[in-house]
Amino acid sequence: MCVAMPGKVISVHGTKAIVDFAGNTVTAEAGLVKVKPGDSVLVHAGCILQVLPEEEANILADLFAELENL
Repeated sequence: MCVAMPGKVISVHGTKAIVDFAGNTVTAEAGLVKVKPGDSVLVHAGCILQVLPEEEANILADLFAELENL
């Protein structure tokens, strides 16, 4: 099973973006959607799939934090 993870865009360089996942940063493909630094995004298999509204991003982050604590 694969899960898309919420993160926050730190910087964009062409079609690549640096995305922060609770302190872990990765490079993700940003060519599918238009993103800018500060955007909350959903990332799956190294690709940004969509920009998330801040409220949805916070809900997902809380859910993943709860799963970590189980």
